[in-house]
Amino acid sequence: MNTALAVCHGSFGRVTVYRLCRPMRTHAHREGHLTFHLGGPPAIVTIDEVPHRVDQIGGVAINPWQPHSFHPSPGDEPSVFLVAYLSDRWLDRDQQGRGKLRFGDNAIRVGATIGAIAASLADALVSGANYRVVDRGLSQLFDASFDDSWTNCDRAELRARPAAAIDYRVRKSLHLLDHGLGQGIELNAVARDAGLSRPHFFKLFRENTGVTPALYANTMRIERALDRLMGSQASITDIGYELGFSSQSHFTHFFSAHVGIAPTLYRTIARVVSE
Repeated sequence: MNTALAVCHGSFGRVTVYRLCRPMRTHAHREGHLTFHLGGPPAIVTIDEVPHRVDQIGGVAINPWQPHSFHPSPGDEPSVFLVAYLSDRWLDRDQQGRGKLRFGDNAIRVGATIGAIAASLADALVSGANYRVVDRGLSQLFDASFDDSWTNCDRAELRARPAAAIDYRVRKSLHLLDHGLGQGIELNAVARDAGLSRPHFFKLFRENTGVTPALYANTMRIERALDRLMGSQASITDIGYELGFSSQSHFTHFFSAHVGIAPTLYRTIARVVSE
C-alpha cells in the first residue's frame, strides 16, 4: 500500500516523502517536479514515453506539463522517494527569472552533493522542520539539479523563451474545461463549442499545450482537489462531488492513481508552513 511519511505545502509549492509500491498513471503538473530515491528497490519514471531509472545514483527532473508515470519494481516491497513540486512564483522570488527556466535533461545524476541535500531535506520534512529549513533545502536541491540537467545539453538553449501565443480556439476550450470540472466534461462537446472537429481539436490542443485535453482536465481536477483538501473542511465525499465524481470511492481511486495516496490520508498527514 502506498503511504506518505511527510507532506508539506508552502509558497514553494509542495514537497513529500512517499513510501510507494503501486504504480501511478500518466499525469502532469503545472509545476516543475523533482523525484529522488531514498531507499528500497529502484523504480521507473516514464517521461514523454522515455523510461528513466530512479535509484541511488539517478533521479528525475520533470518540466511543467511533461506527461509522466511511475512504475515500482515488481513485488510488494515499498520504496521511499522525495518528491517536490516547485512553484514558478517561488523560484522567481529573487527576481532572477528562475521560474521561467526549464531543466535541460530529465535524468539527474545523484552524486554526493545532490544525495546529501535530498537526504537532509527528507529528514527535515519527516521531523517537522519549519519553513526556513524546508525553503533552504528545496532551493539547494533545485539549484544543484538544474545545473546537473544542463551538464550535457547546449547552454545556448538555457535562456527562457517567450511563451508562444495560444490559438484562440484552444483558449476557449481551456476556459470550458476549467469551468466544467464539476459538470462531467464531455470532450466532444468542448470541441464543438470551440468550433473544431474532434480530431482537429485534439491535435491543436496538444500542439498548443503539450498535453491532451483529458490530461489537462485531470491535472486541473487534482489541483482543485488539493486546494480543497488543504483549504477547507469539506468532506472527501463533497469534494469528489464538486469535481464531478459520482461516489467517494471513484474520487479516492482517481486521486490515489494521480497523487500516490488516498485523499483522506493526504489531508491527515499534510501540513502548511509559512514564513
